[in-house]
Amino acid sequence: MKPLSWMVLLVAFITVGCAHNSTSTLSLEPTVPSVQERRVTLAAAEKNPPQSKEGKEEQSPPEVGEVQEQKRPPASEEGAEELSDEDLDFEEDLDFLEEESEEAEVVLIADPLEPFNRAMFHFNDRLYFWLLKPAARGYNWIFPEDFRVAVRNFFINLLFPVRFVNSILQGNFRGAGIEVSRFAVNSTIGLFGFFDPSSRGLNLPMQDEDLGQTLGVARMGHGIFINMPILGPHSTRSLIGWVGDSFLDPVTWYVDPLLLRWGVKGYKKFNNVSLTLGDYEALKEAAIDPYIAIRNAFIQYRNALVKERGVFPERVTPVEVYSSNPDVQRASNDYFDAELKPQRKEGQGFFTTFRLALTNKTKKELNLDWENTFYLLNNQEKGRFLWEGVTWDGLKEIRGQPLVPIAAGETLTAVIFPKQLLGRASAVAPRGVQYTQGALPEGENGIDLVVRQNAKVIREKMVVTISK
Repeated sequence: MKPLSWMVLLVAFITVGCAHNSTSTLSLEPTVPSVQERRVTLAAAEKNPPQSKEGKEEQSPPEVGEVQEQKRPPASEEGAEELSDEDLDFEEDLDFLEEESEEAEVVLIADPLEPFNRAMFHFNDRLYFWLLKPAARGYNWIFPEDFRVAVRNFFINLLFPVRFVNSILQGNFRGAGIEVSRFAVNSTIGLFGFFDPSSRGLNLPMQDEDLGQTLGVARMGHGIFINMPILGPHSTRSLIGWVGDSFLDPVTWYVDPLLLRWGVKGYKKFNNVSLTLGDYEALKEAAIDPYIAIRNAFIQYRNALVKERGVFPERVTPVEVYSSNPDVQRASNDYFDAELKPQRKEGQGFFTTFRLALTNKTKKELNLDWENTFYLLNNQEKGRFLWEGVTWDGLKEIRGQPLVPIAAGETLTAVIFPKQLLGRASAVAPRGVQYTQGALPEGENGIDLVVRQNAKVIREKMVVTISK
């Protein structure tokens, strides 16, 4: 797009944003989400959709926007009866989370374009399911995950000017210095940014800053909600920021002609979609009104980013580096393929979690029997696993619904960790409970996996040896 066209679009959105500026936008959530990409690992267990308030809220003027509230469904009596003494003790330890989760996050944003926005939501929804998802599944089949992660790292490194300039504009000079260090290391040692040694080895977290956040720091309101075709949810402020940031994107200036430029940006978006398949479906299935759920989730996320103002390295005590043998343990049978990979805590040398991937090879639905799947330590059952990112209600719901469905041909990916290694619950985040996990012990660590298909029970044991 030519610079003159960008300026016209920018002025238009500034005008709309000022006319509909929602200065009452607020968030009661005290915690800040990580700037690293997250996955929704057990959305089927999350039965906590946003619901519209009734009564007085329905009489509020349209320019104030809709107030949505998260309500916790009551735990089922059947699920409660199945709790063991160990489970009850665990719930007792985390009782304070129940009180915090009752405090719904209130989000206010004007939505005068709701008919248009809903039409665009349905357009993007069909585009995802009819085109993007099938294409991404084929892309995933051809290219391994390591390749796709490297491509994502390359584009993230390329957007260094956006993060650096906006860190300066926000007065976050420490974050700007971290970005310079990251860019220098990743562009050289990381082979033009395809690898990210800054985050993994040097504990230099990415500063996820953009112009929309800078405008928020400067006290500019969200404006109105706009659901764009292909681009998805935006507010007036974030859309202005997106236009402004494009002038700092090297692709804008160094890739010609225009069609090729948008092709490169489209490929970047498509590659990101391939790494997050299932996240959108999880949010949609858990919501009564997916449009409102996605609108509110977007505004909550943007509020948290504005509040964050930089992510800085944590002070860590040096520890000996642990290794696992093998790096990834695999199992295969006529029903499914499974992978179990120990994962290190960011910036430290020890393992805290496993990444479990389970692919249904059959033409019928499989069910992961989570209630009877156990953590193995030196060939001894040592309790069950928890799923990272599960909400407080999800923790209760998983006991009442222990079977996790996996459709024919689908892959379930989850980050799991042994329940007894839970140190404490540090905070309640919009995406679920954030845990402090202990280190996986030395020796043989594994999983006794139980999968069902109708009356058929399939068991697989996968074990890795963790050592210094």
